[in-house]
Amino acid sequence: IGYGTVKKDDATGSVATVKPNEIEAGLATSVQDMLVGQTPGVVVTTEAGPEGRGTIRIRGGSSLNAKNDPLIVVDGVPLDNGGVQGMGNALSMIAPDNVESMTILKDASATAIYGSRASNGVIIVTTKKGKAGRPQVNFSANMYVNTARNTWGVLHAGEFAELIRNYHGEDSQAAKALGTDMNNWQSKVLSTTVSSDYNLSVGGTLGWLPYRISATYTDNNGILDTSTMDRTTVSINLTPKFFDNHLSVNANVKGYYIRNRFADTGAVGAAIAFDPTKPVYTNYALASGSSISGSLFNGYTTWMSGSVINENSTVNPVSLLQEIDNVANVYRSNGNLQLDYAVHFLPDLHLNLNLGYDVTKTNETNNVTANSGISWKDGNQQFGGGYGKDTYQFTSNTLLEFYLNYKKEFEAIKSNLDVVAGYSWQRFYRESHNNGSVPFTDEYYYPFLDADDNYVINVVPGTAANIGKPFVPSPLSDDGLYYSKEHLQLLSFYGRINYGFMNRYLFTFTLRGDATSRFSKDNRWGVFPAVALAWKINEESFLQDAAGWMSDLKLRLGWGKTGQQAVGSVNNYTTTYQMSQGTSLYPNGLNAWYNPVFPNGVNPKLKWETTTTWNAGIDFGFLNNRITGSIEAYLRKTTDLLSFVNVPAASSTVNMLNQNIGDLKNYGVEFNIMARPIVTNDFTWTLTYNVGYNHNEVTRLNSADAVYTTGPSIGSQGLTAMVNAVGQPASSFYLYQQVYDAAGNPIEGVYVDQNGDGTIDQADRVFRHAKDPKVTMTFGSQFRYKQWDLGFNLRASFGNYVYNNVESSNSSYSRMFQYGLHNLVKADNYFENDQSLSDYYLRNASFLRCDNITLGYTWENLLNNKLRLRLFGAVQNPFVITKYNGIDPELASGVESSPYPKATTYSLGLVATF
Repeated sequence: IGYGTVKKDDATGSVATVKPNEIEAGLATSVQDMLVGQTPGVVVTTEAGPEGRGTIRIRGGSSLNAKNDPLIVVDGVPLDNGGVQGMGNALSMIAPDNVESMTILKDASATAIYGSRASNGVIIVTTKKGKAGRPQVNFSANMYVNTARNTWGVLHAGEFAELIRNYHGEDSQAAKALGTDMNNWQSKVLSTTVSSDYNLSVGGTLGWLPYRISATYTDNNGILDTSTMDRTTVSINLTPKFFDNHLSVNANVKGYYIRNRFADTGAVGAAIAFDPTKPVYTNYALASGSSISGSLFNGYTTWMSGSVINENSTVNPVSLLQEIDNVANVYRSNGNLQLDYAVHFLPDLHLNLNLGYDVTKTNETNNVTANSGISWKDGNQQFGGGYGKDTYQFTSNTLLEFYLNYKKEFEAIKSNLDVVAGYSWQRFYRESHNNGSVPFTDEYYYPFLDADDNYVINVVPGTAANIGKPFVPSPLSDDGLYYSKEHLQLLSFYGRINYGFMNRYLFTFTLRGDATSRFSKDNRWGVFPAVALAWKINEESFLQDAAGWMSDLKLRLGWGKTGQQAVGSVNNYTTTYQMSQGTSLYPNGLNAWYNPVFPNGVNPKLKWETTTTWNAGIDFGFLNNRITGSIEAYLRKTTDLLSFVNVPAASSTVNMLNQNIGDLKNYGVEFNIMARPIVTNDFTWTLTYNVGYNHNEVTRLNSADAVYTTGPSIGSQGLTAMVNAVGQPASSFYLYQQVYDAAGNPIEGVYVDQNGDGTIDQADRVFRHAKDPKVTMTFGSQFRYKQWDLGFNLRASFGNYVYNNVESSNSSYSRMFQYGLHNLVKADNYFENDQSLSDYYLRNASFLRCDNITLGYTWENLLNNKLRLRLFGAVQNPFVITKYNGIDPELASGVESSPYPKATTYSLGLVATF
């Protein structure tokens, strides 16, 4: 529960515990995967791809632009929520086999002990430790076969060619541009792949020293060609005790090496759009005067306009993958030394010192091959010469915490007391630099057509001012690198009192004060209190007659405040400066240019965003806990919302600033139940079910009629489909209401005139649903018969909507020959021109997904009881039931733009314990 532990029966806050078993660990490549569907109110949306990226939301988002991610604490060290370049979130680096348990703190009474970063919940990860006794060796190996569960339906080559001829005419330029191939571009960029992971650990006692050493290796290959993740982790845990067990030492050191190769996910979108009548490769005719060898565009089919590439055309999808080499090497280590001393003369008083760290170093390269269509399309910057960008990032997170814990039972007055008081200091440092995007040579490519319409490609000395020089706009140092440095410090004092009377009346009070270097001294401190009460009703005398069938009945009530300060720059109160963005240059009189320096905007009045939570819950258990569960309701109100929004003209040197702009609320109900209908010596059947409902609404903004755009862009004009507005859920869709004919077909360009003024403009856009689900639920069933086990998990989401940007961008006739030939998706209706702001493309994305089905067999006693062995097979994501017409209905962003499909995974594995 943060700075201590409590029996589940004595918990007063909303706390869920996930204890991964060998089945769950074998199905997951990251710890994040093991949280999916485990407890109501926790929505985990994983992204397609091997990097382990995803989004975790606990009871909805509490903010608009500040962080909505939960705080992650690994073995007592709170990790940086800012993320690390080159890898997914912090949970993606931890091998599932190394996790002992995960505790999810949901309400304010449970999270307030972490104060400033706990408004979005807390996930406490405890890794496995050495145990006393003979050495125990654990080994597991898993192999995965990954294949795309779904791909986009597009016009095949024959359908597309027929449509082009019918629409543009047999003798049109569009018809003459058709090829003769029958190409399925999605099959050229998506593949069935094989992945694997291996885990080995040894634990026991060496003399007086309990230890555990583990090593893991994961080779995860994405179904999008060239996307891979290799992860190697090593961890050492030592837990000795000294001075007659008065001093307990817990030393953890973990090291990670992660190599990610990032594929350009735009290749899937390009595969949808690229002309299916064209081949992957074309041998463009080069005249003898060319000064390059090989083929134009390295042989990849590319759209040309005369002698130059058509810069607005779709890039060859295969080229996008094979001619971009984007690799990140991440070296990370974290750990801590925790000393717990039970005072000799007062053993109920413990002194705890925790020294922790989390350090990462990332080297990332992003190289684009010379003569590739990608480098040609960059026009005035690259001239086809190819280029590369090298980026380095270093982050450090250091922690010093000291707290006192007094824990005592007073039998005479039937009371128990648990008091914590402590101090915490944490510093985050981040440094990065890059060399800009530098062409590989001081030369550029010059194309032209000769008299026979053959391409002549000459390489000539660079004459443009930016050839061979970095062009990324950033502060440039003397060594030619662009530097960025920042640090953030947090200072905290905290305390908690847990009091129990007669083992039935429980009380918790928590208080934490946090200071952040993000805000000015006038607003630096935030104070976050919390109170919780619990009543074990089943312990009352009037329920003694029910003791035979009622195992547990507890009422919980809680109230508390938590804070949020993770927004924008680490310095919001003093002016900093940066160079202009490349386009704002000033002549120096020497035939060269200066990059002017301008001030960044500051807001010294910026202050803490505060979330107040009310929580009421009932825990129950029946028939000796054969049936257990809980139901609870909550209300969360966030005030002084932090957001990056426009400022009035002439009120600042910049157009946008971080500001406190309004209020937000979430309320909901959660229910979970676990039942074991059958329990015999040979057969056990376990059922689990949970459901969560959450309502999210913006209740106040600086201006009652303010509409702040948010979310990804849509269409080709940089429009946005979502906004934040008073009375609406955060990230609500804001679109025109489509008008339909008598047959139910949409009428192009005709929308409802909401205000009746005869003109369709911004005032006629309407709020249409939101991206986040209203209801989520999970159902699981596990059977064990002797040594066999069989299980499955189903997960559902209702009320989540997705804007299908892939369909809106690929279902208009005007696109077919706008910048070269452009394929269309199969759709019920096609417009003449793009209608990006029509709510026709907003689709109900509710779904029922089968997360996994597993079958295994366990040999408990092999080799004279020295070996336990389990073999299993599983399929993950085998089917999804939904009305959504896109590639997958589960999207955290709410806009489907880069349609990288999620994989169906077939796995085989073994778990051995010696």
